[in-house]
Amino acid sequence: MKKLNSKKFYIENLGCAKNQVDAETIISCLVNKGWAYTSADNADMIIINSCGFITPAKEESIDTLISFRQQYPDKKIVLAGCLAQRYGKELADSLLEADALFGNKALHEIADVADDFMKGIKNIHIPDPDSNPVCAGKTSAKKIPDRVSLSFPKSIYVKIAEGCDNNCTYCAIPLIRGKLKSRNSKEIIDEIKKIIEQGFFEINLVAQDLASYGNDIQIKRNKENLINLLEKISALKGKIWIRLLYMHPDHFDPAVLDIMKTDKRIIPYFDIPFQHASENILRKMGRKGNYSSHLKIIENIRTAIPESVIRSTFLLGFPGEKKKDYLLVEKFLKEARLDWAGFFPYSQEENTPAFDAGLSLGNFVSEGTIQKRVLSLRECQDEITEQNLLRFEGKTLEILAEEEFQEEDIILGRGYMNAPDVDGAVIIHTNSKRKIKPGDVVKCKITKRNNIDLEAIPV
Repeated sequence: MKKLNSKKFYIENLGCAKNQVDAETIISCLVNKGWAYTSADNADMIIINSCGFITPAKEESIDTLISFRQQYPDKKIVLAGCLAQRYGKELADSLLEADALFGNKALHEIADVADDFMKGIKNIHIPDPDSNPVCAGKTSAKKIPDRVSLSFPKSIYVKIAEGCDNNCTYCAIPLIRGKLKSRNSKEIIDEIKKIIEQGFFEINLVAQDLASYGNDIQIKRNKENLINLLEKISALKGKIWIRLLYMHPDHFDPAVLDIMKTDKRIIPYFDIPFQHASENILRKMGRKGNYSSHLKIIENIRTAIPESVIRSTFLLGFPGEKKKDYLLVEKFLKEARLDWAGFFPYSQEENTPAFDAGLSLGNFVSEGTIQKRVLSLRECQDEITEQNLLRFEGKTLEILAEEEFQEEDIILGRGYMNAPDVDGAVIIHTNSKRKIKPGDVVKCKITKRNNIDLEAIPV
């Protein structure tokens, strides 16, 4: 008989925050089954939690798998996550670097098949795309287990829904994660209560689209939605940040502004992926908004909560995009003056409506042109971001410390204006009189802007 924790595993996580929650769930499931989470060097089984959203992410996932195989030729390596879910059967035959594949549905089943993976009895486990997902925090036991976090100390993601019904024509998410499946609000609240008990400070709510939460379920006669969920979260006690990530502009509910004004713990950070400013392109993308409606959302947010921070993303080079469409995005940026924005080239994904529409080659924008447009808009946005950050100079804000650099007497942290991994940072200058460690929440005075970062001193 093997001793408890005699089997060791490591997980290399790739992709988005939703994927990170999946990785954390896999860790919990395996640890509860007697496995020990360790480094890649010490592991018996290495799991690559892959991304299969767009071509560059797929390539990164394959490259990572190959790299780990080269480093660890004698270890069992499992390709898990979105790429395995999307292409499992064909990869099982062609991707010899992987000993086994595991999809991103029914994550608890990893504990049932891991031993078979190790013994070579089984080499693929891909649940149905529309099977009921098991999200972090769900348990049939009376006692809710502690949540695992792969983020910096005191920060954690909570996934409130899986899949998506928006059906944007370019997007492969419904192919990978299925239709929208919202979690029951009681389950979410119980998980957040446990997270607060564990001492976490920043709770990042994530889904493919937070604003669509509850559209797929009915509880008695009352429909669950994001506003009701936030009201329930607001009733909880504790010193926390609640950050809302990814709200589709077509479903944005202004009622969220009233909740934020009432409960300052629900921080005024808005991640709203507008994706484009040209109505022509937005319609081809399967989206309802336009230049004016997007600006109106921004105006309403800033009128209601002047200290709000707004992030968005834009997809460039969608089939049929003309120079005039691109110029509308540039004009929109200059008028909207967003705090943060990301720009991404269109990726032609098989089996999506945009791919299957049979658009003529004449409608495709050249790769060189797309790259030029992306770089130009990034430069434009960087200037706007730098100017917007000046408004924080001289203010005293709570900063979540994340990473210590002792040799330089600085701590990197984030304020409410910085989402994990995607925005700039706050550089805290420390001294020997005040010891700050990662995970501390520190009141700091912002002294100056440094490119897209802010510098601060504790007060």
